[in-house]
Amino acid sequence: MTRPAAHERTEGDAARGRGDRGAATSLAVALLTPMFVFLAFAAFQAALWSHARTEARVIARDTAALVARSGVPAGDAQESAAAILEADTDLRNVVVSVGSTGGVVTVTVTGDAPGILRGTTNALSVTSAVPIEEITP
Repeated sequence: MTRPAAHERTEGDAARGRGDRGAATSLAVALLTPMFVFLAFAAFQAALWSHARTEARVIARDTAALVARSGVPAGDAQESAAAILEADTDLRNVVVSVGSTGGVVTVTVTGDAPGILRGTTNALSVTSAVPIEEITP
């Protein structure tokens, strides 16, 4: 009795369900690939938005510290922060506001973080507050 070649199907293989596995694998790949691509884009998009928020938070904190601890005028710090965010980050429509009430300097940065696709921008707003350091008798 001769054995069939590895690529030949026999009646026993069909009865045991060993045939046409390639079609099932191809179908699974065809159905799952778009989902994995979508998830990869979504993860990359979330990372971009998170990075933009971190950049805005760092500038807000540094600006508040400059005004509260170094005595930099609020207007100068506000202009400098807006210029840095416009020039060095991906944020668009940046608005920086600096306020001081009750011994606390508050800096709010608002802007739009771009997305991968057109129309997927994310509005963000970050506020940082730092107490004013001064010598009190």
